[in-house]
Amino acid sequence: MICYFSGTGNSMWVAQTVAARFGDNRLTDMADAVVSGSSLNFSLSEGERLGFVFPVHSWGIPWIVRRFIKKMSVSNYDNQLIYCILTCGDDCGLTNRMLLKLFRRKGWLCRHIYSVQMPNTYVVFPGFDTDPAELEQKKTTEAVGTLDKIMAAIESDSPIDCYLQKGQQFLKSRIIYPLFCRFAMSSKPFRTTDKCIGCGVCVKNCPTHNIRLENGHPVWANNCTQCLSCLHRCPQTAIEYGKQSVGKGRYYYGKRKDSQQTSHKSN
Repeated sequence: MICYFSGTGNSMWVAQTVAARFGDNRLTDMADAVVSGSSLNFSLSEGERLGFVFPVHSWGIPWIVRRFIKKMSVSNYDNQLIYCILTCGDDCGLTNRMLLKLFRRKGWLCRHIYSVQMPNTYVVFPGFDTDPAELEQKKTTEAVGTLDKIMAAIESDSPIDCYLQKGQQFLKSRIIYPLFCRFAMSSKPFRTTDKCIGCGVCVKNCPTHNIRLENGHPVWANNCTQCLSCLHRCPQTAIEYGKQSVGKGRYYYGKRKDSQQTSHKSN
């Protein structure tokens, strides 16, 4: 079974690739399961692997993933292999330690926590933007080889060192991450420009079902997880996050849009 969360497609690609390699047809969308109120009681068969695939948010676990793991229960657990594959733009911080702590509380053993570097998507902090086209291509190309090594390690149950971690880990994961979770979850800054045509793509692609159309334009509720799927996947590039995202690039797996250099009039 593979439990995944994805906003801009990077983690979805990983989850689908792993599922195809392992012949695993049990894919659970963690965001949809939590928001819809679906049962989080699962059963594992003998020898069945339990995988978690999701992006790192501000050097930590996305709140929707943390909530899913805390609430889920697994019957017939008898030390089946548990693995985690994280996607990140530059650095995972101490996300691995956070996961191990969650798993220990549930009595689970996890010896496989890895990361795959993928194109940057977080564009709403000062100084943060999508990657240049050349770097984006480099990351997506190298990710194929990295993921292949990770899957081989999981198949043979032979842990390898494949976790992207840079400096200032305590600052990033113990100080910035809690602040991010407390203060950066607001969807209030989201707005549309006069490019919006009311197509509803943002509504369809929001993992937490946090957007609805009202008078032909999207309206955000208070269940945002800051995945930025709505912003990146808008076909008209009509969604901004306050002024922070203006002039910055748009990306979701397999597609990109160049940075917008002109300002947009908000509706």
